Amino acid sequence: MLFRYIHIAFRNLRRQRLFAFINIAGLAVSIMVCLIALMSARKNLSYDLFHPDIAHTWRITSKVQTPDGRKYHMASAPLALGEVLRSNYSMVREEVSIYAALSGEVMIGRKKMNIYAAYTEPSFFAVFGFRLKAGDPRTALSSPNSIVLSSDAALKFFGHNDPMGKVLHIPSRGDYTVTGVLEPAPGASHIDYEAFASLSSVPSLEQSKTLPERLHNWDIFQDAYTYVVLQPGVTKDGLEQALMAEVHRYDTGPVENRTKIEFAPQALNKITPSQELYNDIGDGAPWGKVITVLAVALTILLSACFNYTNLSIVRSLQRAREVGVRKVNGALRWQVFAQFIVESVVICLLSLVMALGLLVLLRSYPVLGIPVNNDMPLDGPMIGGFLLFSIATGIIAGIIPAWAISSFQPAKVLRNMVDIKLFGGLGLRKTLIVIQFSLSLITVIFFVTVYRQFQLKANMDMGFHRDGILNVPLAGADYQLMKDRLAQVKGVETITASSGTLGMPRETGFCHMKAENGKEALELGYYAADADFLKAMQLQLVAGEGFPASVTGGKEKYIILNEKAVGAMGIKTPADAIGRTVWLSDSTPVSITGVIRDFNYQPIEVSIRPMAIRFVPDEFRQLQLVTSGTHKEELVAVVRKAWEEMHPGEIFSSGWMDEELYSRNSGEDTVSVLGFLVFMITMIAVMGLLGIVSYTTFTRRKEIGIRKVMGATVANLVFMLSKNYLKLIIIAGCIALPLGFLGSSMFLQIFTYRVSIGVFTLLGSFLALLGVALLAIMSQTWKAAGINPAISLRND
Repeated sequence: MLFRYIHIAFRNLRRQRLFAFINIAGLAVSIMVCLIALMSARKNLSYDLFHPDIAHTWRITSKVQTPDGRKYHMASAPLALGEVLRSNYSMVREEVSIYAALSGEVMIGRKKMNIYAAYTEPSFFAVFGFRLKAGDPRTALSSPNSIVLSSDAALKFFGHNDPMGKVLHIPSRGDYTVTGVLEPAPGASHIDYEAFASLSSVPSLEQSKTLPERLHNWDIFQDAYTYVVLQPGVTKDGLEQALMAEVHRYDTGPVENRTKIEFAPQALNKITPSQELYNDIGDGAPWGKVITVLAVALTILLSACFNYTNLSIVRSLQRAREVGVRKVNGALRWQVFAQFIVESVVICLLSLVMALGLLVLLRSYPVLGIPVNNDMPLDGPMIGGFLLFSIATGIIAGIIPAWAISSFQPAKVLRNMVDIKLFGGLGLRKTLIVIQFSLSLITVIFFVTVYRQFQLKANMDMGFHRDGILNVPLAGADYQLMKDRLAQVKGVETITASSGTLGMPRETGFCHMKAENGKEALELGYYAADADFLKAMQLQLVAGEGFPASVTGGKEKYIILNEKAVGAMGIKTPADAIGRTVWLSDSTPVSITGVIRDFNYQPIEVSIRPMAIRFVPDEFRQLQLVTSGTHKEELVAVVRKAWEEMHPGEIFSSGWMDEELYSRNSGEDTVSVLGFLVFMITMIAVMGLLGIVSYTTFTRRKEIGIRKVMGATVANLVFMLSKNYLKLIIIAGCIALPLGFLGSSMFLQIFTYRVSIGVFTLLGSFLALLGVALLAIMSQTWKAAGINPAISLRND
């Protein structure tokens, strides 16, 4: 019997190809969004499950509250904490610290590449269960200047050659000998460094001032991550008591001016999905994002199922006689019910096939910035899960129309007297239409606001010059020699060396500055740059001057501050700051040589903060070439040639500053994904409206015929059939406009500089949605009003 039902289902789909395509395509896109969400959730929930003894393994996090009330919950902790826990507390079976101070450039022979690495201890392997395919885990990280590479890093640095015993040179960190190669991890882990060097290398680096003091420093919380494995039977409460005992070392100074410190344990299997801690590591999504993605996907699917129900009922009304004939011939209600359930499941399975095809296509050819997880394979268990998910969707979507259709009475349907009343008539469905269009309008308003804000962020004048500037990496070359060589290139007007690009937050350095001994240090964002930086970036001096043209490397002597930094020091005017001596990191005295006008050196999410420009040639990473802005391709080709002459055998890379800032600030991926979701929600709302309009026009076909016979025009009938739906859209607008305004305003609060939500955004979004809704309504009402009344009334 099941095969017969399936055969009938395919026969009906062939007869109603357009209806079948609309239903299958609508469900397919919704199912695809759900599949993407489920794959993403499965990945995020699979982190750190392979590590041994995760029930007893904890990461120590830091909660810091500054005297002015700012609170930070950081995933990191002082590097000194790990040694104390291991030595002083017998409850700790194993301890390992990860000190993230090794990332940067690495040299293998004459090749230069980047490395993402950290220092750690031999206990790393016992705590986390990583295995070595080359080397001995007991000794691989025991000696200073030893390093273990991941399989991918070994392939990147040495190709298919044996990396064991080879030497990596990391500028300012020294030479490291490869003593091990990790096997690929059996699962996802939040610990995703490319390499791990021995922590025993750090003491000599601190002694030589190559690294700042961290091994015995309890005041720096940002650099290290501490993990402990507790003895069997020891609970979280016992660890918390030990951590509270260590917090007492911070009980110094007046209580009102004291920074409040607290150490808190975090279970290893609770790190990812994350709690959005400051300074966290790994690429796992936060819980909020995981739940939001699943909720949005399920909402879209439920809306699609609701629309499928509406369209199926409308379509099934035209099959009423078929049901009547089957019942007259002896079919029971459950058999009719089963037939329509099978048809619904068949449509959902076909939608699943289409959804999987779309998913494979998106994984192969990413478009619209839609985040499709390529790390999670479409294996047998996942396909099986998707199959069960699709069958369940088919049953849920088809149960209402199947129940309604199977209840037809043969005497009525054979006389063409079909009248289905579900959920008290149309009331619930009209309510759902209002809800759908309200959600759609809210998302449209939010999308327009997000788009306008990101456009402002990408194009706003941040107070520095960025057009026609080519960023060229120094790659270890002498910056002055390279400046002299590239200055000969035609079209290059000014060249400056810098540590990073203004407006790129990850390229901003941070330091502490004291105006006088005994005063609290002021945190500064800074860029290292040479004497031509102010001219190249067109930064305006309000007092003093830039770095002297004769300034050279060696001990740092000068500093340039912005107006915010001068004000934070308590100096009344910029002119009063010139010539004053300040101390960097408590030990380096420098003289304020100039004060520049405030500008946005970081993105517009934050207000302008104290910042400095320092002359530190060791931190120069790039040259920035101010060009005439014409013939860009020819200029890059000439610069490439000159650069390769100074870096034989190395790969040249460059980028235009304005394009890099636009790419970073425009939020193209976010806008694309949000636009896709808005399109989905709107189309689902329109399909729901299409279904209910089709339903009511079909049930009122006799009324329409009688009105036409009595002289009603097509225009009068269209208006009569459409006005109630226009009221629904207007009601949705009245609900959505204030909610959309409120939601968009809350989003804009994260930006210091933001667009306004004007009448054009609100009414323009509403009118656009109203136009789409009118097209859906008119497509059905005009068709119904144009039917010859002789056809609709001929059986009466």
